[in-house]
Amino acid sequence: MSEVSSSATIAAHARARLADATTPLIRNAWYVVALSDEVTRTPIARDAMETSLVLYRSEDGQAVALQNRCCHRSFPLAHGSLEGDAIRCGYHGLLYGRDGRCIEIPMQDRIPSHLRLRAYPLIERAPFVWAWFGAPDTPDGSLLPHPSWLGAPDWDMYIGYLPISASYVHMHENLLDLSHLSFLHPRTFGTPEYARAPVELDIQGEDIQVWRHVECQLPDIYAVPLQWQGCRARRSSGSRFVAPGLHVNTGILRNLELPDAAQDPQPTIRVAQIITPIDRDHLHYWFAGCRNFARGRPDIDDFMRGAQIKAFTEDQFAMEQIARMQRIDSHAPFVEMHIPTDAAGLAMRRHLLALAAREGA
Repeated sequence: MSEVSSSATIAAHARARLADATTPLIRNAWYVVALSDEVTRTPIARDAMETSLVLYRSEDGQAVALQNRCCHRSFPLAHGSLEGDAIRCGYHGLLYGRDGRCIEIPMQDRIPSHLRLRAYPLIERAPFVWAWFGAPDTPDGSLLPHPSWLGAPDWDMYIGYLPISASYVHMHENLLDLSHLSFLHPRTFGTPEYARAPVELDIQGEDIQVWRHVECQLPDIYAVPLQWQGCRARRSSGSRFVAPGLHVNTGILRNLELPDAAQDPQPTIRVAQIITPIDRDHLHYWFAGCRNFARGRPDIDDFMRGAQIKAFTEDQFAMEQIARMQRIDSHAPFVEMHIPTDAAGLAMRRHLLALAAREGA
């Protein structure tokens, strides 16, 4: 066997054990498709999970998601108009009910029963609308990953969004290995101590978590709202893979120069990282930051949202550069090497591959 063909075989076996950008998307799961505020009586289009959806609200305020493609000539229904709870195609006028069934064809009395669109089950938990992309007749509400604290009144919340041209698998892996904070985010999230901090790995079946505890001067995104600039602090950071559509990061902060009684409740921030594949090479990335400090401060919302957008734009750059390298070098055999801090990401990729295999079977 030649060296090239041998390398190609090794690469194929390595990929076979881990999910990557070529792995089929996981459909028996819930994914965010919109902010609640986006869904109104004006139809909008939203691409997700290799599907184009049309989203709107019925007259009783319920969110509706249909396949955004008229059965007749594939014209996008988002360019149509609502009539009560039904939506009329703006090309030839076919009218569809909220269940996706065609209920009127102009100048034709008989409506064939097979003329219907797929209607996608939705669950709305403010501030997000989640859609089920698995078998439409068996949506599993128990799999909804919406955290109880997301949108709860005892947490202040801000929301941001970025479109990213990369695989959602790599995005989850990026979020599970925060050793990159010291290098990719040296002036936004990271501190020099972070990459060398010991890692606590906890894998309980599908629950994959990584924690680090770092003593440092906090980056401005936390120090400014807390007024801890220049103070020595302990930063406990946890990364948790929850579901194909959700990753959660937690930061627990303690000022080492103040008594514990002055830090009650313990300053904590939780960030819901909402990841919805558009296709295997593109994704929607919403993030919702929830904090229990600097409450009732819209200026702090704006400050922290801006700081996170700046940092997450650095992640966007890294993910898109990795995707570019994998695309441009696709002709050449290449096996990525793993290091100890990859353990959580590799566990997650094995889990996604097992889910894909289960669905394929």
